Parts: sequence; structure tokens; C-alpha cells
Amino acid sequence: MSVRRLAALLATLAGATAGPAGAANHELAVAPIASGRFNVACTNIAQDPALIAQFGGTPPEDFWEGKPANGQLRYISQILAAPGTAVRFDVPVPDDSRLYPQFADQRVDHVAIVCHPTPAANADPGYVLPQTGSVVPHMQPAGTAPKLIGKVEYASAYGIQLSPIPPPGPARLPMIVFSHGLAGSPISPGHLEALVELASQGYVVAAVFHGDARFSRIRLDNISDYIFLFTQFDRFVEMELMRPLSLTAMIDVMLAHPGFAGAIDADRIGAFGASMGGQAVANLVGAKLTTSLGLACRATARDARVKAVVGLVPYAGQSFLPAFCDDQAGADEVWAPFLALAGTADLTAPIGLTRQAINRMPSSRYLVELVGVPHEYRDEYRGDIFTWTVTFLNAYLHVPVDSQAMARLIRMKSVNGGPPDNLTVDVHIPFGANAATEWYAVEFIKAGGQHYFIPATQSEVMNIVDGGAGPGWELTGEFFKVFKGPTSLYPSVVPVCRFSSATAGGVNTSHFFTASAAECEMVKNAGGWFYEGIAFHARAVMPDGRCPDGWLAVQRAYNNGAAQNNSNHRFTTSDSSWRDMARFGWALEGNVMCALP
Repeated sequence: MSVRRLAALLATLAGATAGPAGAANHELAVAPIASGRFNVACTNIAQDPALIAQFGGTPPEDFWEGKPANGQLRYISQILAAPGTAVRFDVPVPDDSRLYPQFADQRVDHVAIVCHPTPAANADPGYVLPQTGSVVPHMQPAGTAPKLIGKVEYASAYGIQLSPIPPPGPARLPMIVFSHGLAGSPISPGHLEALVELASQGYVVAAVFHGDARFSRIRLDNISDYIFLFTQFDRFVEMELMRPLSLTAMIDVMLAHPGFAGAIDADRIGAFGASMGGQAVANLVGAKLTTSLGLACRATARDARVKAVVGLVPYAGQSFLPAFCDDQAGADEVWAPFLALAGTADLTAPIGLTRQAINRMPSSRYLVELVGVPHEYRDEYRGDIFTWTVTFLNAYLHVPVDSQAMARLIRMKSVNGGPPDNLTVDVHIPFGANAATEWYAVEFIKAGGQHYFIPATQSEVMNIVDGGAGPGWELTGEFFKVFKGPTSLYPSVVPVCRFSSATAGGVNTSHFFTASAAECEMVKNAGGWFYEGIAFHARAVMPDGRCPDGWLAVQRAYNNGAAQNNSNHRFTTSDSSWRDMARFGWALEGNVMCALP
């Protein structure tokens, strides 16, 4: 068969079997999520006016942020009215004066506020914060235990009737570790509202007062601070390193806390960070940190208990000083799924640096562009931020009462209302495979060119890794889950045929996969293709070219290379990777099979 005839056959097959090119995974604009169904209470952070007055009129907010005055440190622990009821803990600092020039080998006092679902009958009054007037809802009274929502009331909120009735005790909820922006605090305007919003959605939300100014006075939105950055960079690094240290210490405290330990599901811990907090939670799940002006790279405190992370306008550095080492290479070690919500008008945390870091992460990763949004929070952003955040966290923390969260996330493209939002990066790394019935279709790329290849067996994978297919083959980091054979769990799973073209030999040839039995027979009889057998099993697309809810579409792109004797196909579950191929002249042929997340 001639090369041109092969190209014509490919075009015919694409039109006959692939779904419409627009039928991507993320295709729906959704309504913004409503405020949560739960009443919210928070731990005690009451402040004593007499103690505040002793400091000569220092504004309370300076204590929240750790701002020094007259050469003396300030921190919220100094003005607490009920320190015995507040969540307090010391963070041990490593004995390394190169990285911790001020606090090496010391224990640094930290305070946290915890907001959580509480019984509807909770009548504790709210606490009006001095200076801002914001209200901490149903604040835990001094000398009392936190009022936690019980199993029955929690289940009833979702329409679930428990039978038999469980013994008394709190519901076990997922926990979100919250890290605020640089020089802010968890009770600063915007941050407190975010804590309460997340708690109303069914999370225990624990937020530490970082007190950044205790370590470094820098504020990146003030250009004069760049002089300080270059002259006292070691203190800036100390402040950055203290953040993940304090977050992992707070997780330890919460899981052992007499009031909260029974209410936290230790297997469902996520993190939310705003601005510098977005950097801190990335460090917490593996991102290395730039620790010198020469771009030295070092791991920070890490915590494998954190299973999913959201960064709101996350700080990833500046062009002259990326946060995660040279070319953001430190992001290569992030293990947890990561969602970044970044503003296109953000000059403090430039979206280009965020995109560079996200694209290097080997975990599931998503980047949502908030069009025209600067480095700030406004009420009109609420729908976009919390719809993406709650859907993502529920999906990756496997929250049982929201079993459809992943199905919704797979379909989400944008949120109606608020600023325009665009999902520009979406790479889903599958959950663990059942070794008895499933494995991964892993993708290789030939270095120096755009030639992709998916092996059919584990031995074929290892042969390429060991160099048996020649030099230059690299894993792209993308793969999707397939079945080894028929399975009673999913009767709709069908065999996937694999063919190689006659125009080249070995793994450099074009490989063609089809989950359609009719198409498989057509290609066998067409000539010019070598039938290599059943590669694996997968679910076929529906007649409209889409995949059922909860399944990822595997999309095919073709490089139009037949005329150059260089045909190649790419198969991916990532809409952004698939559409990127069009920029290189590839034809987007649509959905060809369906895979489990």
C-alpha cells in the first residue's frame, strides 16, 4: 500500500471512529458551588485588650502578622485572652545556622485557628475581631472543648440515614491544612472568610499564624523590598523554610489533639495555600526550594500525609529568582495532585512562573487561569475559587459523601459568573491499578523529535527503558489505566487492537489502536498494516463520541506525516496535551476509547 493510500485510510478511520474533536474531557461550564451545608465554629483566638495596651498602642493586626516593634518581636501568642484554650505548639528548628541564621536549634512558638463543622444547635456567640470587625463564628469558649458535629447529624446533612445508629462521637472528616499569604494571617480579611467557607463544605480547616515578619520583613508587593531581598536573602529563606516546618508540626498537633483527633480522617488530608502559602504547600508535598541567589536547590520539610494541594495565586518566584530552583526543576519531585488558580494580571506571582512549575510536576496537575485577576481576593472571585477547590479536593481525597466529585472534575472546563476562567493545563495521573486486572499504558517520546509510542506489555516497557529500542526514548510522564483482559466489574470493556504501519520498522513506526471490533477487521483487511494483536482492553466510546460519566476520554492526534514516511499517533487523556499537538500541525482526531481515572 502506498504512503498516500495509508494517509487516506488514516483519515477515513479517524472520521469513522473518533469522537468529535471538540468532545474533550473538560467540556462543561458549571454553576458556582453554593455555600456549604454546615454550621461552622472556630477555636478560641480571643485577644485581651489589656495585654494589647501594654505594648503601647501596637495594632492587633501587627501581632497576627508577627511584625516587630522597637526591636521586640510581636506575635499573637502575646495577646491571647485564653491561651490554655487556643491551639498552640512549638516548632523545633533544625540546628543549621546556614539555613536558619536567627532561630537554629530553637523552638518557635506558633498558634493556629481551626474552623470546623459544628452542630446546628451550637449557640456559642461569634467573636468580633479587634481592628477589622470580622467575626469568628461560634468561637469556642474559654475552658471548653470544641463542639464537633456528630456522625448522625453529619450523615443526615447528606440525606444518609445510618442504621444501626452508631455510638456517640464526632464524624471523621477530611482535614485541610491552610497556609496564608506572605505577611498576612489566617484571620486577615479574605483569609478568615476562606477558612469558614471551606469548613462549611465539610472540612476541618487548620490554619497556622506563620508570623512571617518574625523571620523576614520582606513584602514582595513593595519594590523597595527587593533591596532587602538581595542584602538579607538568608532571612528570607529562613522564613520560607519555617512555613512547611510549621505546617507539618501543626498536622502532628491536630492528629494528637484531645479535642480534634477523633474528628479527623488521617487518610484524607489536603492543603490550601494562598500566595506564599501556595509555595509553602508545594514545598510540603515535595517541591525543592531555591536557597541562594545562585539558585542552590534544597528540600524543605515534607509531609507524605498530605494527599492533594490547591494553590490560589501561588507564588512561584520571579524571572530572576524562581522559587523552585533553576528552571523550576525542584517541582520535579511533587508527589501530590496539584491545582493552581492563577491570575493573568498578577504581577506579584506571575502566572508564567506558575505554569513552568506546574508543567514540571510528575503528579496530576491542573492550572486554571483567572483572566484579568491580579494578586488579590475579591468577593466576585468566590464562585470560581471554591467551585474548583472543593471539587478538586473532594475528588482527590476520595471524600465518601461526594463520590461523583472526580466525574464532575473530569467534565469541568470553567465556572459561570465571576471572572473568565480557563483550564489550560490538565494532566490526570491515574490512581493505583489493580495488579490482577489492570495496568498502565505508558507513553514514550523519542528525544529530539515528536514521535510517541505506547508499549503493549510490561516487558516491552522494560525493553525500551533498558535501551533495547535504541537510544533517545524517554517517558513523557503521561499514561492511562487499561485492563489486562475482560473483567466482570466492567462488562462494557472491549479488546483494543494494535497495528503498526508498513512504512517503517521497530518502535519508530506508527502504531494505531482501536477499541472498535469493526474497525479492527477493516484495518486487518485493508493491507499495509501489521496486526500485532490485542494490546489491552478498554471501554469503547459511546455513539456520540463521548465517554460515560466518571471515565476519561483517551484522545488521538495524528501528525499528518504519511507523505514524509513518518506517520505517528499520540493517545492522551489530557485535553491540554492533545490541543497542544495542533500547534505543531497535528490533526486532532477525537476520542477513541475510555479509561478509568
